[in-house]
Amino acid sequence: MIFSVSLAVSCAIFFLIAIRQWLPETVRIWHIMTAGAAVLLVAGEISPLSAASAVDWNVIAYLFGVFSIGSALYDAGISHAIGNRITNTDRPELSFLIFILATAVCAAVLTNDAAAVIGTPIALMLARALKWSPTVLLVTLCATVTVGSMVSPVGNPQNILIATSGDIGNPIGTFVWWLAVPTLASLAFVYAWMSRLVNRSAPAAGSIPNELPPPSSDPRTWPTYLATVLLVVLIGADSALQASGSAHIVPFGAASLVACAPVFLFSNRRFRIFREVDWATLVFFVSMFVVTGSLLASGSLQALLGSLQERLDEPTITAVLSFWASQLFSNVPVVDIYLKLLQGGEAANLMMLAGISTLAGNLFIISAASNVIVVQQAEKFGQVPFNFWQFTLLVLPVTAVSVALTYGWIVWLAAMR
Repeated sequence: MIFSVSLAVSCAIFFLIAIRQWLPETVRIWHIMTAGAAVLLVAGEISPLSAASAVDWNVIAYLFGVFSIGSALYDAGISHAIGNRITNTDRPELSFLIFILATAVCAAVLTNDAAAVIGTPIALMLARALKWSPTVLLVTLCATVTVGSMVSPVGNPQNILIATSGDIGNPIGTFVWWLAVPTLASLAFVYAWMSRLVNRSAPAAGSIPNELPPPSSDPRTWPTYLATVLLVVLIGADSALQASGSAHIVPFGAASLVACAPVFLFSNRRFRIFREVDWATLVFFVSMFVVTGSLLASGSLQALLGSLQERLDEPTITAVLSFWASQLFSNVPVVDIYLKLLQGGEAANLMMLAGISTLAGNLFIISAASNVIVVQQAEKFGQVPFNFWQFTLLVLPVTAVSVALTYGWIVWLAAMR
């Protein structure tokens, strides 16, 4: 049966997020997702035990670690330092290029979600210093961290799910081989398109951001930088072990928790950093896994797919389904469900799933959690960012071009093998 309460609730969540600008200001995106999960639990569509099992705790642990490190980096003044360095250049177009490159690299190394946390204050500093539209800069940040994260197995949660699925022997090498070219080409288009919008869009009256809260005055910043280095080293080592076929693999979630340990063990600002972790987004993710777990258990998705279930290992089918499903359910749970239905696959198909589901995040706010983070971070700093349709209209060309480039490159590369 196609219709179910789980499907109805999922559609209602999408609808409410789409019209959020007309809802009370106190209603946040994570409130909507959590309310949806609560409705499903109360209605008995999913049991508490099944809900707990539906949550990918490895992803939650990884996100907690990188959010902790991201919070510590902001507290250590990294966002202010980068923002001041960028705004002090004499050429605004160079400032914009550095902003895109810095946030793209951060996304590839620390995940798009951590890059969204670090990059939001930088975007607001850039808007204030250069009198640019904060809306365009925040949308640029969303597009950049999405595209930049595509090339790395830890660039975003859906890539982490694919990298840890057990079907990829060398996650870093595999992702770079299949996705580096479309990532670089797409970033070039992001710069070309968004710089055009920045130059044409004057900030609305009263939209210039206020001064950001100052970073911590704590001189002990070494735990933060040690944690950052540990994260990069542990993830790189884990990927190398997988490539060598070693049975001693550390889950990415465990590596992230180990990496963030110096922040909580040695930093004098550990309690402030803990409070400033993006708890709202972690709750959003837990609730989202519950919603999609209920949807998968209901059988509605399987009924909608019909005979397509037998063709999930075809890259073209994977591209179409992962792109459009991500618009309704967000790319992380879509990939989680897809992997469970697929049960294995060739590298080309898995990289198509990674690339297209990631880029699908550049169509609607709900399509990627990093978009939600930018919205919530901007609101945290007192800035009204953008509404649902503003985001879509500004980023639509980036979505179309990057998806076409990625799909064409993977199909061509698969044919050449």
